[in-house]
Formats: sequence, C-alpha cells, structure tokens
Amino acid sequence: MPTKSSELGVFLGFPHGPDEFDIVCARNDTRKFQSASVVKLPILYALYEQYDGRLSDLAESCPLDPENRVGGSGILHLIDATPTVEDLARAMIATSENAATNQLIDLLDMAAVNDSAAKLGMERTRLARKMMTTLEDTDFEESGIRVPEDEPANVTTPLDCARYFFDLACEATLSPAAYERLRIPLSAQKDTSMIPRYLPYETDVAHKTGWLPSAALDTGLLSVPDRDAPLVFAVFVDGVSHGADAADAIAEIGDAVFSWLR
Repeated sequence: MPTKSSELGVFLGFPHGPDEFDIVCARNDTRKFQSASVVKLPILYALYEQYDGRLSDLAESCPLDPENRVGGSGILHLIDATPTVEDLARAMIATSENAATNQLIDLLDMAAVNDSAAKLGMERTRLARKMMTTLEDTDFEESGIRVPEDEPANVTTPLDCARYFFDLACEATLSPAAYERLRIPLSAQKDTSMIPRYLPYETDVAHKTGWLPSAALDTGLLSVPDRDAPLVFAVFVDGVSHGADAADAIAEIGDAVFSWLR
C-alpha cells in the first residue's frame, strides 16, 4: 500500500462551469504527476477538435508507420492491419494502445496537442515524448517543447483532468456529434481495476487510467444516483513500490466516495 513517501493527488467535484465545481475533495490537485497513459486524453480531444465538422474523414485509413509499432499496451504492433483514424483513437483510449497513440501524435503534431490542452485550461499538462520511447530517443529541441530537468516529460494534474472532463460533461467547446464519438472509447474503457472496481456493475463511468511501475492514475466522469451532474474525478497515486498497490488504493477511494455520495 502507499507509504508516507507516496504522493496522493485528488480532485472530486460536480461541474457547473470552467473552474466552477461543488468540490467534494481536493488534495494536491495542482501538483504535477507523471501522466502515464492519462496524457492520451488531450490527444483524443485534439483529434476531434481538428476533425469537428468533417467527422466522416475519421473513416480514412491510417496505416501504422514502422517506428510507431511499439509494445506495451495494445496489440496493433503485432498484427498486419490497416486501421482507420477513428480506430486508432478508440484503441488508444479503450485498450490504451501505444502504437495507435504514437501514430495519432504524428498525425496531429505534438505542439497541436499541447495547444488543445491549453485551450481546455490544462495549463500544467504537457505531452513531450511518444509512448514507449526513452528520453535519449526524444528530440526535445526539435519539438520546441521545454521540459524542466526535475520533471518527467509527460505530466498532468488532477485539476487539469477535472477541467478536461468538465468540458466533456458540459459539451462546452465541440459539436454534440464530436462529443458523442469522443465519449465512446472513454465509456468502453477496458481497465476497470481502479475507480470502477467495487462499483455496481451498471454504473456509468467514462474514464482513462494510467499505469507506471511506481504509480497509478484514474480520471473521468462517474454517474451518481439522484444527481443531475456526474462526478468529475481524478485520483493519482505516485511513489509506491508497486503500481498495483496504487491501483488498490484508488479502488478503495472510489468505493468510499460512491458509497458516501449515495
């Protein structure tokens, strides 16, 4: 389980407007955490932002470049298939597909993803390297993205993720059709080991998880009975001996919060 040296970041609240929440709990909500796969969220948004108004173009084929066929989460690097752009987006979120993520970063441009994050108020979120690549293999100078020496390349905060899901809950910046499609992979998230673990089976959760050897993260929207608005949640645990311990802690928090809200 997390120790005294672990870091816990939490934001729980019901959204009313940008930075307007009925806050249930906020702790270390502006602290920068290693984002792991949670950084895939602004990539998803940037895609639908760029394709909004021409969503039919998401059906275009988008072959994986050889250098993007990395391992880790997902299986696209193992099969001979030609996905569509939207296939890549759905795999990136629902199964945390790393090869799909890297292909979408090339398609969109890393700077554009960071611009989209900033538009949503995710001011402390940064995408600076692809998935499953080392710092030595990343040309930060070429990308023009500054990474302080004491920070991971990809970072985010609980509050930044709350702002992301406020935008989704209130459909504040994209068309209704774009939000409908953006929500699909978030609602089909295959990793249910954290916030959803102990919740009733029919509970509606749209979320994205992230794992590292020493950390776990879960953030999204949780529908709560007798509440008009969903709960925006972001629970991050870093600095543990095993990421599974962090996931256990997040699952316990999800169970306690849901029980209390009911």
